[in-house]
Amino acid sequence: MTYSVFIDGELLGKALYQSAVSLALFCEQQGFEAVIDQHKETINIETGRKQHPISISARSKNQPSQDAVLKLNDILKAEGLDLLKEPSIIIYLDSIDQQYSDQQLIIEHNVLLDERLKNLLIIEFNKAKIPFVLNEKKNLAADGKQQLAFRSQFNEDDRLILSISLALIRYCSVKPAANNSAIVPMPLIKSWLSSFLDQAPLPNTQEKKAVTKGPEKTMKPEKNKNSSAVNSQDQRLKKANAEVFLNYTMLIPRPDDEQKEYMVNGSIIMKNTGDLDLKNPVICIKIPVEQGISLQGQILPPKLVAGLAMKGSDGEKGWKYVYDDWRDRVKTKGEYWITSIQELTIPPGGSEVFNGLKVLIREPKNSSVGIHAFVYFNEGKQQYASNNTISLSF
Repeated sequence: MTYSVFIDGELLGKALYQSAVSLALFCEQQGFEAVIDQHKETINIETGRKQHPISISARSKNQPSQDAVLKLNDILKAEGLDLLKEPSIIIYLDSIDQQYSDQQLIIEHNVLLDERLKNLLIIEFNKAKIPFVLNEKKNLAADGKQQLAFRSQFNEDDRLILSISLALIRYCSVKPAANNSAIVPMPLIKSWLSSFLDQAPLPNTQEKKAVTKGPEKTMKPEKNKNSSAVNSQDQRLKKANAEVFLNYTMLIPRPDDEQKEYMVNGSIIMKNTGDLDLKNPVICIKIPVEQGISLQGQILPPKLVAGLAMKGSDGEKGWKYVYDDWRDRVKTKGEYWITSIQELTIPPGGSEVFNGLKVLIREPKNSSVGIHAFVYFNEGKQQYASNNTISLSF
């Protein structure tokens, strides 16, 4: 007996009866939904990319706007996203002349825009180093739908289209934070799953055929072969990954204060977006080496942990400097190396927050100050720079 295997409604091939359960479990581990229907002899795999139907159009009639719409449509359609007439997300792409705007990209959205989609767009534009402004327009029609309008020079290159595509694919994918396989390109997903299937042409009917003893014996080696391939492929796909963000606010001195002191008060968010545990984060906060700039907060020198660390039911808690000579490292390199006092593990899909990002800036000597963060896990084997930096101008 064999099962017909479909992915998002598209027929891929046939799977042996004995390997159906392994294939379904394998797909679920990758973030997809797999349903075995014994009566219809089918396995239906859903990638989940159709949960947010999208409409893409241009309000401008110029050719660059029309070309941008076609490019974005082609990418999202190829990746299995749902482009319907009754969408939950409405997107406009309008090409403009640079002379009408000092910004490369202007984004306007209504009040219903999901914070997660907004953050994904910000991340992708920052990665691509695309300057942008993001404005909420309360007068944009809502109608229960998220609306986004992008205005830029779409005729220059495809960086904008690619960044928008990446954000939308991540947003529309099932469990993107729990498993990176959920955002594997659709052609690769199909090719990858097809490698486990029999590609012989399928009959036009779903008539059941009697299973004789002969074929059952020949199926057993195939079962072991497929199961081994699935397990091996599953192990190779597991990998570590993380997203690091800086979240902050800035407190400025009052005009009548004689001593100009600025305070950056924030946190470092570490999110495990891979398949493996991330253990014992080591944070490096890098600030300019100059007088008047320092990291404040409750971070203990290593020698004082035993006496001053907070006590919990499972031991000492808090954050400490990694090195005994931490002051010298700050003076020479501007680097604060910090780690957790207790053993800390971030499971796949989980997150941890360092709330001790408090930088005091007294009488800034330069017109601009940059603050950067890096995080190391598993004894330095995994290293990640923050997706954003803190850039201040005085």
